[in-house]
Amino acid sequence: MQLINLKKTYAEGGQRHVILDGVNLTLAKGEMLAVVGKSGSGKTTLLNVLSGIDRLDEGQVIIDGIHLNELNENQRTLFRRKKIGFVFQFFNLIPTLTVWQNILLPLDLNQQADRTGLERAEALLDEVGLLSRKNAYPDRLSGGEQQRVAIARALVHDPLLVLADEPTGNLDEVNSARLLDLLDRLTRQMNKNLIMVTHSREAAAIADRVVDLKDGQLVERYE
Repeated sequence: MQLINLKKTYAEGGQRHVILDGVNLTLAKGEMLAVVGKSGSGKTTLLNVLSGIDRLDEGQVIIDGIHLNELNENQRTLFRRKKIGFVFQFFNLIPTLTVWQNILLPLDLNQQADRTGLERAEALLDEVGLLSRKNAYPDRLSGGEQQRVAIARALVHDPLLVLADEPTGNLDEVNSARLLDLLDRLTRQMNKNLIMVTHSREAAAIADRVVDLKDGQLVERYE
């Protein structure tokens, strides 16, 4: 995975605000990266660019040999659906679907709900310790349980890249520690790239590398 000279600005109040200003990065397969930085520094924008939700002004995002900026909107949507897994701060489970139905959603969208896909979904649900709750609805789960379901959903379609936006931001200290251990173990076990935006030092500690998004650029930390 490679990021080459990423530049992104937004217009507001008749002015252009620079969000990304020449971001460069290379990640080896299976490498985990934590992105830290103050609020408003552009961390979520970076994730949106990496997933193809936002278009770049300049630069290239190259994932598995695919240049995202050369894809049209429909192609980017299909790429995101097949190749990216998301873990959000507020879980984003669909409340009218059961745990099992939430996990199967990426498989259904990608026409992967075959025997292999269903077996992978069940194995992941067992791995996160919620197989017995497969028929429960999200509002019957704790915050920690909902985020564990979200991790299983992010991995079930075998994506190339997992993007996590403050995955422990809505959890207490105990559940945060459990969640980070699970996220670390499963992404490494499946040899996935993980890029995680976080304010948490404990969350950043599970990554192979930590970078600070500051003044529109990524600065490597060597703590």
